[in-house]
Amino acid sequence: MEKKFWVGIGRVSLFFRQARSLKDKRSVLQKLKQKLRNEGFSVTECGYQEDMKRAFLGFSYVASSSQHLEMVFDKAADLLLGNFEVVRKSKEVLEFELEAGINEDDLMRSQLGDRDDP
Repeated sequence: MEKKFWVGIGRVSLFFRQARSLKDKRSVLQKLKQKLRNEGFSVTECGYQEDMKRAFLGFSYVASSSQHLEMVFDKAADLLLGNFEVVRKSKEVLEFELEAGINEDDLMRSQLGDRDDP
């Protein structure tokens, strides 16, 4: 059993040249956010909420293998197409080990309520 998991964090800064109002920008942005969510990402608009020409999105994904994480982020890059320009994008991958010293059988029994805690 793999004793690690990976978290990918993406950041993208967008420019909406065609937007004439916040409504225009939000319509396009909502579609992009939904596409990312459909792929399993958590996503939020982090900046420029009241600017009709710019947006900053943060998104993340947790995977049990680094290969799967890379594949999902490659797909996310393909989704960054629309009525906007990608000004800047970045990705960070964090690797975590499962907590040392925890017996996985005890943890499972505890989660299922089969273990009596003193």
